[in-house]
Amino acid sequence: MTLRRFESYGFADDAPAAARTELARVLRETGWYIPEVLDGATGWNRSDAPVDLVWEHAYDAPGAYARYMCHPFHICVLDRYLLPENPECITASRRELGLGLFGYEVAGTPFRADAGVRRILALRPAADAVAVEVDAFVAGLGDDPGAVGDPDDPAAAAASVAAPNSMGLEWFPDGWTHVWERVFPDEAAMTAAVAAEAARLDASPFDRWVDLWYAIEPAPTPPPGSDDATTSPTGPAGLAGPILVVDTVVVADADADAYLDGFHRWYLPGARRRGLEPVAVWRTPSGIGEGVTVTTALAVESWAAWEQARNAAVADPDVHAWVTRRRAMLRSGRRTFVTPAADGGAGPG
Repeated sequence: MTLRRFESYGFADDAPAAARTELARVLRETGWYIPEVLDGATGWNRSDAPVDLVWEHAYDAPGAYARYMCHPFHICVLDRYLLPENPECITASRRELGLGLFGYEVAGTPFRADAGVRRILALRPAADAVAVEVDAFVAGLGDDPGAVGDPDDPAAAAASVAAPNSMGLEWFPDGWTHVWERVFPDEAAMTAAVAAEAARLDASPFDRWVDLWYAIEPAPTPPPGSDDATTSPTGPAGLAGPILVVDTVVVADADADAYLDGFHRWYLPGARRRGLEPVAVWRTPSGIGEGVTVTTALAVESWAAWEQARNAAVADPDVHAWVTRRRAMLRSGRRTFVTPAADGGAGPG
C-alpha cells in the first residue's frame, strides 16, 4: 500500500515573496535528500480555499514515512519554513486554515501524474450519515466507469482516487475524514467536471467539503552526484547525538528582558517535559546600537527524540502562546541543529 500525503500551507502576511518561492523549490527537491519521499510536486492553489501552496508526495511503506519524519533534512531545512516555533517560519497556523495535513492509503500509484491540473476535495459526512452508505459513495468516486481516461468525454479525468483520510487526524480529530483527488489535462476539462460535481455531492452522505486545485509543478531531475550528497539519517559520521537545538534571535533593546522572561515562562518548562535540556541561554549587551542577540541552546539525545518532542509541542498551548509573543518582538532569527564533530578535537593546526 502506498501512503499518499498532502500538505497545504498558508503564508504569514509578512512572508516575503522570495521566501514563498524558495519554500516551493525546497519542497519539490526534498526527494533528492530524503529518498523515501516519492512523487513529489507542488502547486499554487487557485481555488477559494484559504491555502496558498500544496505539496503532494507519497511513501511506499509506513517505515519510509517514519524515516522521513526523523531525517535531518526534514528537521533542519523543511521545518525552517514550516514549524511555528522556528524563528524563520513563514507559514500560517494550520489550525487557522482548517486543512493542513491529509492523505490516504491506496494500492499502487493510481494518482501519479507529472502534468495537468489536480483537483482535491476534502470531505466530511453528516453526523447522522450511515457508514455503509459513506463507504459505497466513496468507492464510486474512485471508480467511475466511463469517465476516467475517456477521450470522448470533455470532463474525463486522467486519474481519480477516493479514500478515507488517514493523516493529520491525530492533531485535528475533527478534521476532514475523506479525500477525493482527480487529475485533468487542463483547466477546461476540470471546469466541465465541476459542473456535474455539485449535484453529485448534494445527493451524497457528505454535508461539508472544501476543494483545492492547482497546476502540477513536478520535482526537477536530480543533478549529477546528488545521491552522494544525501544526508545520513543519523547525522554526520553516523553520530546519532546528542544534538543541540540553537536559536539565535535579534530583538530590540527594550524587548530583551521580556523575550527572556517569555522563553523561561512559556517555552522552557514544556521543552523540559518533552526531553530537552538547556545548555546555554546567552545575550549580548544592550546599548550598543545593534539590538540584543539572544542565543539559546537546548540538548536532545537524537533526531528521533527531537521529532517526538516536536510533535508533542504541536498540541502544547504554551508553545502557541510563546510563538505569538515572540513574533511581536522578533527582528530576525535562525535555528540551527549541531552535532558533535567526529573526533571531538579542536581541528587542524
